[in-house]
Amino acid sequence: MRSRFFSRARARWLVIAALWVALFVLGTGGFRQQATVGHIGRSNLDILYLIFQLITLQYNGADAVLNWRLEIARFLAPALAFSTVLQSASLVFADEFRRLRLQYVRNHTVVCGLGDVGTRLAQAFAMDGGRVVAIESDPSSSGVASAKAAGVTVLIGDASDPALLRTARVAQAVRLIAVCGNDATNVQIASQAVPVVADRPGKALRCAVHLDDAEMATLLRAADLDQHGSVRMSFFNTHERAARALLSEHPPFALDGDGLALPSHVVLFGLGRLGRSLVVNMAQQWAEISPDPLRITIIDEAASGRWAALRLGHPALDEGCHPQVLDFDLKAPTAEGVGALERLFAGDADLDGPGGPDGRRGPGGSGGRVGPADRPTWVVVAHVDESQSLSTALFLHQSLGVRKLPIIVRTRTEVGLGALLIPGESRSDAFPTMRAFPFLDRTCTIDAVEAGVREQLARAVHEDYLLRSSQEVNLAKTWDELDDDERDLSRRRVDGILGDLASIGCELGPLRRWGAPSTTFSEAEIEQLAAREHIRWHDDRLEAGWTYGDARDNDARKNPMLVPWEDLPADVRAMNVTSVRALPMMLARAGFEAVRADIPV
Repeated sequence: MRSRFFSRARARWLVIAALWVALFVLGTGGFRQQATVGHIGRSNLDILYLIFQLITLQYNGADAVLNWRLEIARFLAPALAFSTVLQSASLVFADEFRRLRLQYVRNHTVVCGLGDVGTRLAQAFAMDGGRVVAIESDPSSSGVASAKAAGVTVLIGDASDPALLRTARVAQAVRLIAVCGNDATNVQIASQAVPVVADRPGKALRCAVHLDDAEMATLLRAADLDQHGSVRMSFFNTHERAARALLSEHPPFALDGDGLALPSHVVLFGLGRLGRSLVVNMAQQWAEISPDPLRITIIDEAASGRWAALRLGHPALDEGCHPQVLDFDLKAPTAEGVGALERLFAGDADLDGPGGPDGRRGPGGSGGRVGPADRPTWVVVAHVDESQSLSTALFLHQSLGVRKLPIIVRTRTEVGLGALLIPGESRSDAFPTMRAFPFLDRTCTIDAVEAGVREQLARAVHEDYLLRSSQEVNLAKTWDELDDDERDLSRRRVDGILGDLASIGCELGPLRRWGAPSTTFSEAEIEQLAAREHIRWHDDRLEAGWTYGDARDNDARKNPMLVPWEDLPADVRAMNVTSVRALPMMLARAGFEAVRADIPV
């Protein structure tokens, strides 16, 4: 704690200022005492002049009687003057000092771009104890000051310039993160880094490239599956990750005692990048637990056009969703739009707008009315602007009387306005059903950057267990709540999936379009995959110390299913087969699909 305190420039200035005050107190008292003892007449100006002589090493009163105050002051003054000059020089030439120190830095993280995402990532890696070098083109960006305050070395310039990448010692870095505001710029930075680290010995540079286009990030993700050379490239999208994190943290669907989906009607405000990812992920989850289409209402200032574009990119939405679409802008509300919202939350909405796949008006294209059983069950407000999200939620609560439904509100962070909705001392009890989803806090993390394809698939495997209401106690936790050993269960399952697909001549590829024709498994392949998964589980349990027992006993580590595949009861084998049939859907939720190895992706 003490070393961290003195490592801050502001703290050092406070110490220096306190010592200067102490010097003047000691000098004033010492010279007054000397004048009294020697019967010397001295004014306050005389004393001030003598103190200045002490500071400039020109005090010539060596033959005079020096009391203990002056003894301390005459040694403190030059030391303090030198420290002040040194501290001032460190600020004036701070950037040059940092560049000099860069000549010896290695195993560090290079962050290109200090916008909201880049600044948060730079701070996260710095707080984790790592050395961080950031590159930002705009010296006036607020992220520059925030990064420097966190101990990050900041270089000003174009991150796609190979010379600047060499100055940041990318060739000696552990990872490079490209999070500038433009997809083309991020890809260019990554491509320029390849020749810079071409002769890098040892482990490859981990290069994480952020893409605002979630679909492009998905298509390029195949590069993360098979990496060669000196750079290991991965592509990520914060909105896609945020959608999965939000649905995991605030599940929109519930199951009854028999494991069947309860009737659900979700309402989404804001069909921006996060909203689009939420729609696709919710539709995929719902398709796994219910044969009926998902009841969803989408409200956005340009909802009709954005919904049409989303359907083109994901054909399965036509069959998987029963949509209502309302073009409504809360910043410029109309009486007709407010009336439609009132009817929606009253349970008898008849919203105008393109509904079903045929483009007719009304819910699902029928133009009918919605009964009380179809009242909304879950609401998410996903506007980019934090104040707009909060004002929308407050409008629902105060003007429309929506006070029993869970309302998830997108905020920037857990502090500021978001703190009003975060459980804790600062939370207001006036909004008990509102919950904040702090976008930057959930997406700008070390895990979000470090997680490659296998880690992403492991998370999807765990979410699949949660969705199916597994009886395992540890699986009742979210992914973030699991410890590393518990996460290893899902990681080993991913390794098994990759091996299983290879055994039938398939490999993992990026999901091109959800709902488009994809690889299907024959009945023989499904049986083979189910048997392989049981063998993997069987060997994993044996390695963990479990043995066969007539009845399951967790304390004694006994399990009656620890038998060869052929000896399993028919109902258990059928469950394993059903699980394999659901594999393509689980992979689709993670952004992947199985493809035949001899067919190009």
